[in-house]
Amino acid sequence: MSTRRRPARLLSLLAFRDEMRFLPGYFANVVAELDGVVALDDGSTDGSAEYVMGRPEVLELIRQPVREPHHWDDARNHRLLVEAARRHRPDWLVGVDADERLEHDFRARADSEIERAQREGFTAYYVWFRELWGSPTTVRIDGIWGRKQQARLFECREDHEFHDQRLHGHWAPLNGRLADGSFPSADLIIYHLRMLHPEDRAARRDRYNRLDPNREMQAIGYDYLTDETGIELAPIDPMRSYRPIPS
Repeated sequence: MSTRRRPARLLSLLAFRDEMRFLPGYFANVVAELDGVVALDDGSTDGSAEYVMGRPEVLELIRQPVREPHHWDDARNHRLLVEAARRHRPDWLVGVDADERLEHDFRARADSEIERAQREGFTAYYVWFRELWGSPTTVRIDGIWGRKQQARLFECREDHEFHDQRLHGHWAPLNGRLADGSFPSADLIIYHLRMLHPEDRAARRDRYNRLDPNREMQAIGYDYLTDETGIELAPIDPMRSYRPIPS
């Protein structure tokens, strides 16, 4: 009798607001890699919610009211999405934003990492987070840019300990950390499109400086997002690229 395990059911968690610029490419990317999407619209006015509602891959859409001024809250959105995802009986979850893309063949690599987690007792992972810069096939690699990881891939569990931080909160449960407070690293890449163009980098810097002026939620601050001192760029490995490549 075969003892081969069934593939893990892996769902994407998506929180968005006014992201029609990125959403079509997002779905073109994740559909090939994951088993469905659980989404939260945080008060869009550009048709994003209606677009997402019409996607067959979306298992559930949570809608928050339009409000002004708008205040983004990672902790609330992550909690709502994880709790909604449980209703769809996933094994593992991955947080992927509208302006992010999974590397080609992410799913096969994720399945291997999930098998490793089962062997080694892990329940959550860091993934490599690559910032596209100047070209859709070029990433920045100097200093902090080459070391960026985020805790995005994690087992769906009833005792999920949420990271109660309004900005830059971990998707993964805090009770999935190692003894040193970190997460194990998975050999997986997520690419970030919103650092591709100078105007987007400046907008991100200004937005986060406004939302977190005292750097309470990120000690390094946000001016580094547009600082090109010592910049080093590298082409994406064609075997680890993503689809679709924006024109």
